Amino acid sequence: MIAISLFFICLSTTHAFVYAASGADEKHSAALISWLKESGGYFHPHLEMRRRDPSDPTSHFGMFATDPIIKGEVMIRVPKSVILDSGEDDPEITSAMVCGTVRNLAEQLKLKDKSKYAPYVNYLLETQPAGQIPSAWTDQGKKLLERVLEGETDDDVLLPPYEPVSWLDDWYNECDGSRDPLEEYAALLVIQRSWDDLLIPLFDMMSHRNGEWWNTGSNHLHEGEPAQVFAKRDIEAGEEIYTTYNHCEDCGARYTTYGTPEILREYGFVEQFPQSWIFNDIDVGFRIDQVYDENDEIMEDAYEITEWIFGEPDEYEVQELQRRLDQIVTKKNSVLSQRDSSIPDNEWHTIVAYAEAMELALAVALDSLDDDEGDYDENEELDEENVQDSEKRDEL
Repeated sequence: MIAISLFFICLSTTHAFVYAASGADEKHSAALISWLKESGGYFHPHLEMRRRDPSDPTSHFGMFATDPIIKGEVMIRVPKSVILDSGEDDPEITSAMVCGTVRNLAEQLKLKDKSKYAPYVNYLLETQPAGQIPSAWTDQGKKLLERVLEGETDDDVLLPPYEPVSWLDDWYNECDGSRDPLEEYAALLVIQRSWDDLLIPLFDMMSHRNGEWWNTGSNHLHEGEPAQVFAKRDIEAGEEIYTTYNHCEDCGARYTTYGTPEILREYGFVEQFPQSWIFNDIDVGFRIDQVYDENDEIMEDAYEITEWIFGEPDEYEVQELQRRLDQIVTKKNSVLSQRDSSIPDNEWHTIVAYAEAMELALAVALDSLDDDEGDYDENEELDEENVQDSEKRDEL
């Protein structure tokens, strides 16, 4: 098995593969904070927007604590006047594609500096290029992702995420949307950044990560009050500020239906650990995390299953998990064995990282069922593969 931990770190940020002009993120985040405060909002004085590595202008851009923040403290307050919504009294919300919000956003994007949301729409236009989520990828990238996930024989199954590149079809069909590139761009931004019908500036700039990394909470965002972010626990100076896309109180059923595959589909990245893998077709789901030693340090290439979401699988479900593992390994070793130069780098690397993540997750899950300890050591797996390769050579 290929070691992939470093690859995940490189790929797994909330806004992966955003190539903004030099200094654009810094400029626009400062403008957004000023706009927020001028509009009666609040941005905690111990917060800053910066590069993860300030000396590296290509490193991840996020929100960080400059000084300690105490559990329960309000960190961000976004007044209703700067929250972009559908403009409807009772918007119809049947999916993440909220038609009214898309149309309102598209109109504001066209207005640019004349928009009442000018600091926000200019931030989007200058730092959030099209092509971030699979539905916005090139035709070649979409076809490759579908080929990795779809079965090619009668014994194959459909792997998640299901309907991985279809969000623009929802815009065309459910919203009677046009093929105007700006409106398509707005539609996919709503998928990526909205809380149902709401686009909340600065709130949507926090990165996603679950587990001990998740350090914020929020009020209920659909009660007509300002959106508030508070410290979920004590936050130390230097920590990145994380929200969650599937464990939040306002996330409805996402806790048991929405995991790493769906985050790839809606947000365009492979999430860092911990991850959730949910195979709805066989009613099996589990959460996987890295293993920590007695000093609370991450152990290299060691993983464990922390929860079976619907209970431990039965014999049939175990066989089905093995079937999916065999399939993704076959796809990785065939479809992804050679770099396809027709596919942009970000699309290719995301697909490879996702295939490796699914392989690792399924291998850990199956291994845990035979191991009372529940821990999986990737180095042991590598040793076993090397022995098998050596035996095959001896046979030849």
